[in-house]
Amino acid sequence: MQVVILERNKPVGRKVARLFLATGASVVTIEDPAGVPAVLDGAQVLCADTFDGDLVAEQTRARPGLRGVLWTAEPLRRSLRYLVETTAVNHVLGRRNFESPPPAWELTMLARRLQGGPAPPLAGYLDWGFTALELEVRATADRDAAAARIQDFVGALQVPRRVAEMFAELGHELIMNAMYDAPVDAHGRPRYAADRKANIVLAEHERPVVRIATDGSRLALQVRDPFGRLERRHVFDGLARGLASGELDESHGGAGLGMMVAHNASTAMVFDVAANRHTEVTALFELDMNLREFRTQAKSLHFWRS
Repeated sequence: MQVVILERNKPVGRKVARLFLATGASVVTIEDPAGVPAVLDGAQVLCADTFDGDLVAEQTRARPGLRGVLWTAEPLRRSLRYLVETTAVNHVLGRRNFESPPPAWELTMLARRLQGGPAPPLAGYLDWGFTALELEVRATADRDAAAARIQDFVGALQVPRRVAEMFAELGHELIMNAMYDAPVDAHGRPRYAADRKANIVLAEHERPVVRIATDGSRLALQVRDPFGRLERRHVFDGLARGLASGELDESHGGAGLGMMVAHNASTAMVFDVAANRHTEVTALFELDMNLREFRTQAKSLHFWRS
C-alpha cells in the first residue's frame, strides 16, 4: 500500500510516516499542499489534517480507488462535512493538538486494516492484562440489567460518577439499537422497530453480544448484533445533523439517537459492518482525561464495511 501524508508539521509528519512504515506500507511525506497531486500516482491512501480536507476530498473524487484519512485537533463537527460528502473518506483521527500526531495504536490499527487486515478483537483496543465482562441480553429486562452492570463495572474504577453514568447510558442505547432496530425477519422486514417501548424476548439467533472492558487507562464498550444493517449514512448523516443542531437526532429512529449518545460518551467510535452478517460498534474512553478536557478534545470516528 502506498500512502501520501500531507502534514505541515515536520516532526508530526515523520512520526506518522514511521507508524505507516512499521506496518509495511510505502510512504511519501509532503508539507506543501500544492505538491500533493504530483505524488499521487500509484497511491492508495491520502492523509491530512482536516484543515486540508478540501484537497483530500477533491483528490479522492478525481481518483477512483484513492481513500482519504483525516486527523484533527478540533471537535468532530467540521470533519463530518467531508465524511458526509465524500464516500472515499471514512476515518477521522482525533489528536491532542496540532503539534501531536494521532494515537500510535489507532494509526497502526488503521494502516493494517487499510491493507486488508481483519477487524481487531476487543483485546486489540487495550493493553495486555485487561479485564472484560460479557453480558447476556435475551429480553428487555436484560437490557436494563446490562446497563446497571456496565455502570457498576466503570464505577469500580474510582472514576467520576458521571463517566460511569455516561457509559451506562451508552450501553443502554446501543443495546436498544441492537435489540429493536437491527432484527429483521426472513423477508428483511423489521421485527421490533415499530415499538421500542414493547417488552420483547429475542430468539437465540437475534441476540446481541455486549462486552465492557478496561486496562485501567482505556474503557471499551462493544455491542454486536447479528444482522449487519447499519448504513454509512446512518452514522455520518445522523451525527452531522445532531452536532449541527445540538440535539439528539431521531430522524432515522434509534440509529440517529445512538450516534449522538455514542459521540457524547466516547473519545473514539469504531463501526464495523459486515453486510447482512453483523454490525459491531466499539466505543472507547480515555480514563486519564478529565471531563472538562473530554468535552473539548478532538474525537475519532471510523466506519468499516465489508
